[in-house]
Amino acid sequence: MQNAPLITFGVSSQIILAAFGIAIIVFIVAALLRKGSAQVLATVTTPPPLPPAETDHYTPAAVSENLYASPNAAPPALPVIALAPDQGRVPTWWCNAIDWLGLALIIGVFLMFGLSATMTEKLSTVEKITPVALLSNVVIFVFLVGMVTLMVWWRVKPVAWLGLRWKQWWMALLIGPCVLICMWVFLAILQVSGYIAWCEKLIGGSSMQDAVKMLKESKDTLSVVLMAFSAVIVAPVAEEVIFRGYVYPIAKKFGGMKVAFFFSALVFAAAHGNVTLILPLFVLALLLAAAYEYTGSIWACIAIHFCFNGATVAIQLAARSGLLTLPESMP
Repeated sequence: MQNAPLITFGVSSQIILAAFGIAIIVFIVAALLRKGSAQVLATVTTPPPLPPAETDHYTPAAVSENLYASPNAAPPALPVIALAPDQGRVPTWWCNAIDWLGLALIIGVFLMFGLSATMTEKLSTVEKITPVALLSNVVIFVFLVGMVTLMVWWRVKPVAWLGLRWKQWWMALLIGPCVLICMWVFLAILQVSGYIAWCEKLIGGSSMQDAVKMLKESKDTLSVVLMAFSAVIVAPVAEEVIFRGYVYPIAKKFGGMKVAFFFSALVFAAAHGNVTLILPLFVLALLLAAAYEYTGSIWACIAIHFCFNGATVAIQLAARSGLLTLPESMP
């Protein structure tokens, strides 16, 4: 009798691929349409060429008299097709063509992350998420943040790029907990409505993320500490710099604000590789992008992400210590 394959590529992987595909198609189509509109605008607003200079009838004075009725009259108004300006406080002037390559690299890496998370292995979650795997994950995130920073640094310094000098920094103390409460309410609605159960039935698995399972089940103290550090510190900083700091402005520059919201949120949600949580993570990413636009600072996004992940880790650690009893169906 043959052994079952270690890895299967099933419904979850197909859904993750579809999510990435939809995000990419929407972005590319929007970018092409936006580029076409910009070309039309440039064509319409270009002044008409002066008549040929080889005839004696077209001297500068004659041109002025023929076109403007008198030398001192104002030129006729030209038709203008104005594109709707992007609102918000996230700058995009630094984005250029090279960022298409950077964006492709980021999408490729997180596509692999998302697909790897959906692959069903014979090993348990605790066996898969070892200290070595956790440290490797931290190294990968540090590398990605460094790559993104180097790509941007020669055009704009991080202080201006990410809005690090946020004068209203104290707002993070309000924004983070408020978004956390909103997300808990939304997750509760999904749970009560049967959405979580329906998704679990669709994919034939649990809605709980591997990181949460590890915090709940692992007996290795070092693994638990590394996972908590990665979830509470590394992920909020690295993912916000990558997704909100880099992916979102590029999408906004070439596709417009609405497309940037949708594209960056869907890629962020799919990159986590949990089909059941795609919708809540998509909503969370929309709120993160909105906070970035409203404040103009990545600190607001980091605060929200920190609260969301920190609360999850705190709840799981409380459950491990016996201070809290959690339902099995909790995502």
